[in-house]
Amino acid sequence: MNGIRQDFKQRLMMDNKQDKYKAMLTRILESSQFNGSELYQNLLTYLFEAYQSGYAPKEISIAHDVFKKGSDFNSAENPSVRVHMHNLRNKLNLYYQSEGREDEFQLTIPKGHYRITINKRKSVNKESVLNSPRLVLPLIVLLAVSTLYLAIDKYRYQKSHYNVDSLPTKSCIWDHFFNNEMQNSIIIGDFLIFHEMDEELGRVRRIQDYQINTEDELENFIRTHPRRNIAEFPLGEIPHNSLFNIIDLDKVFQAYQHKFRISFSSEIDIDYIKGHNVIYIGEFKNLRVLSDLIATLPFHYQTLPDWMGTISFTQNDSLITLKADHNWEVSRYVEDLGVIAKLPGQNHEHYLMVMGFGYNSQMKMIDILSNKTALRQFETQIIEANDGKMPEYFFSLFKVVGFDRASTTATMELFQEIKPDIYQHYTAPTK
Repeated sequence: MNGIRQDFKQRLMMDNKQDKYKAMLTRILESSQFNGSELYQNLLTYLFEAYQSGYAPKEISIAHDVFKKGSDFNSAENPSVRVHMHNLRNKLNLYYQSEGREDEFQLTIPKGHYRITINKRKSVNKESVLNSPRLVLPLIVLLAVSTLYLAIDKYRYQKSHYNVDSLPTKSCIWDHFFNNEMQNSIIIGDFLIFHEMDEELGRVRRIQDYQINTEDELENFIRTHPRRNIAEFPLGEIPHNSLFNIIDLDKVFQAYQHKFRISFSSEIDIDYIKGHNVIYIGEFKNLRVLSDLIATLPFHYQTLPDWMGTISFTQNDSLITLKADHNWEVSRYVEDLGVIAKLPGQNHEHYLMVMGFGYNSQMKMIDILSNKTALRQFETQIIEANDGKMPEYFFSLFKVVGFDRASTTATMELFQEIKPDIYQHYTAPTK
């Protein structure tokens, strides 16, 4: 009889724990990190059910069961499962840093694995709150974003910093962003950062490597250098030109009397751009999930080390290749390439992609879009290149020349109207 009672007691405790786990999952799925993102809700639910069944899912089973990939799915060529798993881990980290900070249990997914673990959490020591990495991280993010906003507010406050005559008004390029009642989000293309323990120095070094800027590139580097003690840092590095770009764009938003929010390309997924107008500012290599938006545009880009690269396109049946180049051993003179592309969303959103290989092109492109005189000249160029009509959506390529971070001239090398149904027959390519 005692054995039966003990067995019943154990089963009762197990059922109670399972109920707590299910309640934990419900809270996570209903949190701000997951609410509205059906894909990640489905992915986490699938992993949770596998955990309850004692099943350790594989990458191929996730591809088939969650992402509905076909039998020809090749994980070596298509990293989509690994990318989504990385994003899922980030969402869970952010959940436990905010809404889930008081949860009794913590659900984690060890890197390199697809089976979740659930552990009872230690109570938070309120006296040493700043020693907790999960609490310090949001403070760092908040500080970085707050610094940008404070800098903008300082410019706004100081004695009519903007001359009213210099503010762009009634622009064919900008009007759509303020007429569809969607939130405008400026997305900054930030750089991937990782930590490496340097045995010789006896300390951890924070590294931004130009050739390692995506999750796949970092994973490949770790795989090919297994003896290096490397861990990804959860925050990216903000490009130096970002503050100046945002202050310039603030003139546009003031003219239209609208507000904007700031995000980073490393922290968003493709679901984020649904229901948002997006203004992207950054290098081609920092596009990440936004790269799908430009996949059908009439050009091909290749990034090279040291902020150089090439752009190829066809003109009059000839293949033309332009190069962003510099030789800093000789001088600080830079030839950069920049793109301004205004694109349609599938649900009446508008996307403005401002891209380049270096700072010069990005700063010059934003100057064209935010300076009243330059903007009028750009619109005139577009009309002349498009048979006297102003298209709703377009692609334009510029060559930008001048000294480093002080660009002087921009020449339009290519212009093309973009049709509103550009994505109608588009399927994202497998990588």
